[in-house]
Amino acid sequence: MTLGVRRVSLGSWVAEAAYAVVRRAAEGRIADGTYGALAHALPYGELNNLLKG
Repeated sequence: MTLGVRRVSLGSWVAEAAYAVVRRAAEGRIADGTYGALAHALPYGELNNLLKG
């Protein structure tokens, strides 16, 4: 897929999404002692491969 631009800026969206996951994980840990919010997290190796391009 091409967007017709050299660069697409996500601004702070990625950081805000990460902060939201951290908050959900903390809330779950406090509420029921688990980190259920992280159940669908990407394995480190898969994330690393995605970032390699």
